[in-house]
Amino acid sequence: MADYKSAIAKVLVTEGGYVNDPDDAGGETYRGIARKFWPTWAGWPIIDHAKGHDDFPHCLASISLVLDTVISFYKVNFWDKVGGDFIASQIIANNLVDSAVNEGIKPAVRRAQAIVGLPTTGVIDQELVKRLNSMI
Repeated sequence: MADYKSAIAKVLVTEGGYVNDPDDAGGETYRGIARKFWPTWAGWPIIDHAKGHDDFPHCLASISLVLDTVISFYKVNFWDKVGGDFIASQIIANNLVDSAVNEGIKPAVRRAQAIVGLPTTGVIDQELVKRLNSMI
């Protein structure tokens, strides 16, 4: 089966560090997690505390608890919701979770369903997983 740690490593390459751009719809964001959309994320209190450091936001990279909360966030909110643990191909799982992160779970699942010739419901089910796994 596909490995979450491999998949998240690829996602995090494109989900940068800390940004607080007033022109960005998500506002304050860390590693792709926007405070506006995920206000209860466990990493925000850690980041808020780190704002008192002279080297903020650079210090965030050295706080392992922040990275742990990022990794947990993406697993619970994206990997698990696209059924990553049940997909045999690492490449397919990587693409599916990356698509889910960037465009949403339902659109990513709908695309996968369309690729394998299933009705595009946006819901992961055993038939989708079976067909994805038969692609390898």
